[in-house]
Amino acid sequence: MPYLKLNDSHQMPMIGLGTLGIVDRNTLRNVIEDGVHVGYRHIDTAYFYKNEAILGEKLREIFKRKDHPDHRVKRSEMFVTSKLWNTRHSRFEVIEGLVESTRKLNIGYLDLYLVHFPMAWQEGGMDIPLDANGLTKDTNISVVDTWKGMEDAKRMGMVRSIGVSNFNVDQLTRILIHAAVRPMVNQLEINPYLTEECLVRFCQKSGIQVQAYSPFSKGNQTLLNEPVLKKLAFKYHKSVPQVIIRWLLQRGIAVIPGTIHKSRLKENIDVFDFKLEENEMKRISRLNRNWRRTDLPYSRFNSEYPYRRMCYE
Repeated sequence: MPYLKLNDSHQMPMIGLGTLGIVDRNTLRNVIEDGVHVGYRHIDTAYFYKNEAILGEKLREIFKRKDHPDHRVKRSEMFVTSKLWNTRHSRFEVIEGLVESTRKLNIGYLDLYLVHFPMAWQEGGMDIPLDANGLTKDTNISVVDTWKGMEDAKRMGMVRSIGVSNFNVDQLTRILIHAAVRPMVNQLEINPYLTEECLVRFCQKSGIQVQAYSPFSKGNQTLLNEPVLKKLAFKYHKSVPQVIIRWLLQRGIAVIPGTIHKSRLKENIDVFDFKLEENEMKRISRLNRNWRRTDLPYSRFNSEYPYRRMCYE
């Protein structure tokens, strides 16, 4: 499995296993078991996914395994990511959120902690606090203030690496101006229908590695049946998802696909025996439609809502 070097010198596997939506105990345990067995060494979770405790329990079993030593993996071989939720954006609450996630996972340490979204919502109470109009109850905490809490966490040794998710160029620029520690990662929705070329360039030029979630546009059948992708899949004897993952990897982007099916777990990392040609990379990128599947419209009036303009050149 290839790795990306973060700007703090830690190494991050280029393909990770996403766990969004997997909350059933047995299903998640099986996915982690199968994923680790076929070669995944990067697991992505979040407070909002409500599965940190189950994930941590299963990983501890794998780390301590004696009955099947060939299935045993050391903690140092795994890279685990979690994320700060929007109701914990004040500097003190950043630490509290990290403490809670670390306690639930209970795997010794966290490799990467991300600010899940730039918008700060009312602290305490509901995970998505809504007013009578169905809009989020917002606070005026800026991304710079939240980032100071993330820097505190890294400085205190509570987490190895820190980063952000769903942040646009303006938000990253403000952080970079004030930061003592620059973000190591920006996790974004990226796929052939949402290529984010400008934002990816900005991040990579700034020393921020990019991760792609929803690489298949949440199973968008229109995307998966695109003739360009199907022809390339036929040419390389691969599936359309494998072609998409390869396209992302060749852009220098780490990928976080999610699935509960063992066959697809194996398929999604079987992408290192072929290489797309430059013109094929461009043909895939031309599929861009700026179609976003994750846009949190109920928070669209928040001052830090990122999707009005993700990038400009």
